[in-house]
Amino acid sequence: MKKLLALSLTIILALTLCFSLTACGDNTDDVAYIKEKGTLVVGITLYKPMDWLDEETGEWTGFDADMANKLGEELGVTVQFVVIKWANKVAELKSKNIDCIWNGMTISDELDQNMDFSCSYAENRQVAVVRTQNLAAYSTVDAIKSAKVAVELKSAGDTQATETLKATTINRVDDQVSALTEVVSGTSDVALIDYTMAKSVVGNGAYEGLSIVDVTTVSFGQEEFAVGVRTGSDLAAQINALFKKMYTDGSMQALAQAYGGIVLNDAKLAAL
Repeated sequence: MKKLLALSLTIILALTLCFSLTACGDNTDDVAYIKEKGTLVVGITLYKPMDWLDEETGEWTGFDADMANKLGEELGVTVQFVVIKWANKVAELKSKNIDCIWNGMTISDELDQNMDFSCSYAENRQVAVVRTQNLAAYSTVDAIKSAKVAVELKSAGDTQATETLKATTINRVDDQVSALTEVVSGTSDVALIDYTMAKSVVGNGAYEGLSIVDVTTVSFGQEEFAVGVRTGSDLAAQINALFKKMYTDGSMQALAQAYGGIVLNDAKLAAL
């Protein structure tokens, strides 16, 4: 009886380990997995000029969206863009609700522990956006430090506001658009967001009354954008191959100019 019980426990343990390993997944065959299901699911937020919904066509467009669609063509699959909560991006990726995060994502040590990255393709930094009428009041780092600062939860802006700026009051919201809306409505004094996004939207449309604080006086961090994939995923190599092709033939540079002069990471891209 004891031998039978021991054998049963051994079998259960082996099955548990097997299921555990299956759940973790072997991501070395991610490309085959994506091709088999016929879709590349891309996690994004509303982030102009990287990813936004064109109201006329009903299609996702932008620098990142266009490149993701190019990858879909290379793989022979349909690209599906899924709006995620930025704070949940790691969980969405690991659970395979999405196949990659392609949304002007800043490389960080924390994210490096939870995913792999493509080659860095663009550069960025965090800047302060305020109502134009308040530019003089928030023209220094010290003034902004004591203001109510809106940031996207678990974003590079959140990190800079918390660790570098050490802002007195931080209002964490779901995305960078919401951070700008906070300033428009007056419920926050400053939005700390990506320069890439700020220079694309500030001063236009709903954000006509906003301005970027002088970046030579107030800006935080030198950042690198990359596409996030599952740890061990062979999708990173496919993305890098696309980057190399587009950078070499000049189509990536043309795309960067078309979407407002996005600063490409020339050193990294040229080394591919």
